[in-house]
Amino acid sequence: MKTNEFIVSKLQQSLDMNIVPFDLWATEVHVLMLSKQKIIDKIKATKILAALTEIEKEFNQGKFMIDANKGLHLTIEAKVIGKIGDDGYFMHTARSRNDQVMTAEMLYLREKVLNFSGKVLKIVILLIEKAEKNITTIMPGYTHMQPAKPTTFGQWFLSYHDMFTKCFSTLQHIYSKYDLCPAGSVESYGTSWNIDRIYTAKSLGFSNVWEIPQEAISSRGFPQLAYLGVLKDIAITISKIASDLLLFTTFEFGYISLSDTTAQYMGSVTGSSIMPQKKNPDVLELLRSVTPQVIGYESIVANLLSGLPMGYNRDTREMKEYIELGFTKVENALESLTQVLQTMRINKEKMYQNVLVNYSLSTDLADYLSQEKKLPYRKVYKLVGAFVKGKITKKGALTHLSAKELVKRGKKQDINFGLIDKELKNVLNPFEAVMKRKHIGGAASEVMQKMITDRKKMSTTHSEWIKNGWHKINSAKEETCEAINSI
Repeated sequence: MKTNEFIVSKLQQSLDMNIVPFDLWATEVHVLMLSKQKIIDKIKATKILAALTEIEKEFNQGKFMIDANKGLHLTIEAKVIGKIGDDGYFMHTARSRNDQVMTAEMLYLREKVLNFSGKVLKIVILLIEKAEKNITTIMPGYTHMQPAKPTTFGQWFLSYHDMFTKCFSTLQHIYSKYDLCPAGSVESYGTSWNIDRIYTAKSLGFSNVWEIPQEAISSRGFPQLAYLGVLKDIAITISKIASDLLLFTTFEFGYISLSDTTAQYMGSVTGSSIMPQKKNPDVLELLRSVTPQVIGYESIVANLLSGLPMGYNRDTREMKEYIELGFTKVENALESLTQVLQTMRINKEKMYQNVLVNYSLSTDLADYLSQEKKLPYRKVYKLVGAFVKGKITKKGALTHLSAKELVKRGKKQDINFGLIDKELKNVLNPFEAVMKRKHIGGAASEVMQKMITDRKKMSTTHSEWIKNGWHKINSAKEETCEAINSI
């Protein structure tokens, strides 16, 4: 392999093809700025812009190729010179490949993030819908993978909604943090040319200039590292859902079943080649596998950036591969998870019956005795604990408990209270137990409905944020076209 083929590898060329339209746009704006500042005359600017327009058409027609001996940016420059002659040499005035490549990458990354944010929002909205439909769907809650207290499947959905929403907020924060234009930083130290960096930034739809040239160029890779961090968080959340659903699909749990669109009996992809009864949840297992990969990508980029001195370093070009892989992996995972959640069937009766027999109402019983009978909770805790242990040993259901039996046990421990069977039956009703949780964040229906209403409004706000982001970018592109046509 020749050195140039190593430096401008086929992989890097394929990755650079993604940023061709963005490099062309940034170059057009740069030329418009040079003309506005009278650094080059309008005749030269018009010729250069016409050549760039031709190159853009060639790219859209699939005729653009990167010369491995030049790389993307010098390939474009060479094509311009080939079309208009020596006037093309003026295009690179007050510019370095260092700020050129970073500007193009920031433009590309910006649109990548907005597209990806839409995928996150889609699953966020779906989780709200599922939560609302399952506000009263009673299910066991678990800690240490053991039955804890009854909850609702609606709150399970809403919990994951909030995890994804926090990730969405992180995406917004990073997007805002790096809504800066590095153009004009040149190699890392600015220029003596009378450039207008604010014009360039606004023309490209950035909110502001990336002010200090050294910091701007030396920060190549940091936006990607930040986004890989939130991609990791999203992947971990996906993995948690997948782990839950894997358990819920087992014969022993039986809470959900995957639809035939995501898992099949005797299917060539998800069925067993020998066991005809198997409907393997391969999709959920593969969703879990995304997380360690994204963690790896983040670690690689962090290590690439660590120890680099101030200024431009070619090491940073390697991070393009890993941010691309990160977005692709997590985006595909989100789409697959969305399909799983949309089509899975819920066995509400199995969930409810498990609550009746798994002793998870024990805490609600202890709470009731402490609240209504004015007894110290720790004493009641020990009373109910000893009683439940006996029931578990004899494999007797807690719901078959008699009030007389519990009162008698209490007297033996010097805990005196009155209790009748009708009262006890109500305490051990899973629905009634869950509906008592009326505090902030509780699973009671009225609390859940308020939270769902609030989150619907939040989703509308998030949707508007995405629309505004696209509007700003598209308006900037339109203004660039108008400026080119009017020069």
